Order: sequence, then C-alpha cells, then structure tokens
Amino acid sequence: MPMRRRRTSHNFGMLIVPIVCIAVSAYFGYAGIFGQRGLLARNDTQAQLALKEQELALVRGQREALQHRTELLDSRALDPDMLDEVARQVLTEGHSGEVAVRRSPPAH
Repeated sequence: MPMRRRRTSHNFGMLIVPIVCIAVSAYFGYAGIFGQRGLLARNDTQAQLALKEQELALVRGQREALQHRTELLDSRALDPDMLDEVARQVLTEGHSGEVAVRRSPPAH
C-alpha cells in the first residue's frame, strides 16, 4: 500500500501545474471575450464613439458659427448692420413706428 499512495500523490502533484495553466488560460480567455474590454464590448464602444463624433461635429459647427459672428463684431472691421442687429436683440428696443419681426437663426 505505501507504494500505491506514493504513486497517487506523485501523479496528483504532476497534474497541478497543467490544471493551474488551464484555469489561468480559461480566465483570460473568458475576460478577453466577455469582459468589460472584451470582443463583445467592442461593438458597444464603437457605437458610442460614432455618436460622440457626431456630437463633436455639431459642436464644432456651432463654434465656427459663433466665431464668425464675433469676427463680424470686431472693432477694426465693425459691420454696422451686425451691430444694429445685436443691439436690437440685446436691448429689444426699436424706434417709434418700427415693427420688429423675430427671425429664426440661420440653418447650418
């Protein structure tokens, strides 16, 4: 009997390293596919990126429109019509006999 016990424990000891390697490989394989940054999460991340790129393009367009309007109000090349328009919008005042017609902002 002592011989059989030694052989069983020796065989079990030789299986520990492969079992640990298989367990570690299974863990990282599962995380690589189903994990937070795995292959399946990649599609969601790409969809979010596309949405954020669209939002960025919209904000850039708005910024460029505002930048253009501020350039028109530059003191070195002041456009009188733009100054009058901004003053009327801010002060909401007009001259007697004028009719104010609010217009929608230009579409970009």
